[in-house]
Amino acid sequence: MTTTDIDRITLGVVWGGLLSIADEAGITLRRTAYSQAVREGRDFSAALFDHRGRMIAQGDFSPGHLGSMPSAVRNAVAYFPPDTLQPGDAILLNDAHMGSGHLPDFFLTTPIFYRGELIAFAVNCAHHIDVGGAVPGSQAVEGVHESYQEGFRVLPVKGFVGGEPVADIHRIIAANVRVPDVVLGDLRAQRNANRVAERRIGELADRYGLDTLRACWEHILDHSEREMRAAIREIPGGVYHAEDYFDDCGRDTGPIKLCVTITVDGDDATIDYGGTDPQTRSGINATMNYTLAYSYFTMKCVTLQNRLPHNEGCLRPIRVFAPPGSVLNAQPPCASGARAIMQQRIVDLLLQAFAQALPDRVIAPSAHWANPIFGGQSPRTGRRFIYYEIIVGGSGARPHKDGAEAMCTSFNLENIPCEVSEAHFPVLIEQLAFVPDSGGAGRFRGGCALRKDVRMLGEDQRLTNLAERQRFQPPGLFGGRPGALGRTLRSPGTPGEEVLHSKGHYDIATADVVSFQTSGTGGYGDPLVRDPAAVQRDVVCGYVSLEAAQREYGVVLDPQTLAVDEAATARRRAELRAAGGEGTPPRCPLV
Repeated sequence: MTTTDIDRITLGVVWGGLLSIADEAGITLRRTAYSQAVREGRDFSAALFDHRGRMIAQGDFSPGHLGSMPSAVRNAVAYFPPDTLQPGDAILLNDAHMGSGHLPDFFLTTPIFYRGELIAFAVNCAHHIDVGGAVPGSQAVEGVHESYQEGFRVLPVKGFVGGEPVADIHRIIAANVRVPDVVLGDLRAQRNANRVAERRIGELADRYGLDTLRACWEHILDHSEREMRAAIREIPGGVYHAEDYFDDCGRDTGPIKLCVTITVDGDDATIDYGGTDPQTRSGINATMNYTLAYSYFTMKCVTLQNRLPHNEGCLRPIRVFAPPGSVLNAQPPCASGARAIMQQRIVDLLLQAFAQALPDRVIAPSAHWANPIFGGQSPRTGRRFIYYEIIVGGSGARPHKDGAEAMCTSFNLENIPCEVSEAHFPVLIEQLAFVPDSGGAGRFRGGCALRKDVRMLGEDQRLTNLAERQRFQPPGLFGGRPGALGRTLRSPGTPGEEVLHSKGHYDIATADVVSFQTSGTGGYGDPLVRDPAAVQRDVVCGYVSLEAAQREYGVVLDPQTLAVDEAATARRRAELRAAGGEGTPPRCPLV
């Protein structure tokens, strides 16, 4: 059967079925996982590949995993050719350069057989909360400069045979991690997810026949390529450049420069990171797979957006280059455990370049999430614990709408509920709140920063901090103001208040409080044309203070009734325009 023989209804049902299968596999992984990173934080992904190793469908999960899966599958099959595989096999790997760029991400590739023939692969990735190494959680920035210091590395091996764990492999893993029951539990959840996908693909083949299924896959990939090329042709041809900076790669280090040049020529697009700083002697490095993943993701967001599900066909017209040895194409044996914090900056950089060509399709830079990890011992159980935290701030302002609070924009993680953390670990969440006046002012306001205060009640505790945007504010677009800087404090609001570095390692005493605050996000457009009613609503909701309403937006509100004083607002805005429209950069002290 050829692609021209498929009727549209069958194609639509099969395509929808593939997407549903990928989502169901991911849901299975989440619901059977042991760690809160996977279960509550959604730090996992699932997808389907055909027998040739081409991604045909992916679930609604993390771009960093999904964009790296083609490499993981290629390497898995290179080590284990199809004729060496049997039903129930599953290939495990976590190599940073074969996978998504750091050792905690384990990929599991399962061959799918139908009537004795290998027809597809079910693939998933889960972030494991520990793979050994120098610090609990295996995401150190400081004190590491080689991957050998970051934990154990697994080249492609059969982790499951006949559907059962390979005892020797799992025993080696258990011996090298701090919380083996959790890690092995998540590995079993990954097997569960692929088993569900395997069964569902078989049901689809039973219903439509293998020839129809394969013809649909070819049509999906070819159609997706045509659609992506058509979407690229809608971008004004030209060359678009942007620069941005990471704060640093540890205490007493300088900023790290990122550069990108995007060239659009007809229906081809080239993303070139030439000019980016060299790789670092720290855990802040991205492998090429990771840079590719977020380049593809951002390109999809500004072109096809929600018009078409993502697959390999969407990638064919896009070329991505990063200088070997740069921080966005780090070479082995580089350390890269902390690369998770880099993805938002890659996306922000690309969106700033695309803003020159597609101002109505981009958002202002978003808050950098925080990913601190605590290790210690529980006084209640006497067992070691690893408390993996996800703290997601706001999204940047949009061309026609404010940014959103506590919302990921470059990946699908979620803020972990306080009740879950308190139920599983010796912690007390003392505060979880938005930070007023942290979102960048604009015609559309940036999302507010998120603050989370954690009292640690364990023993022998160690914090590995991982945060960004504590030196360089997220800039606004088209006259929008930048978001406020983030901070990490120990003992906030007390005489012993201490500023902790965004990437430092610290011993944490029992009952210490650590306050994590993400950055705010950039505003979009001139704040002096923002609807006064919207400013009033922000004040009522606590996003903006009365003082900032006047200072940033020129909106004067009655301090008692919060009604807009239209005459005073007109005068105040005229004064600000006469002064050049420069508002005071937002401040966001911890309150």
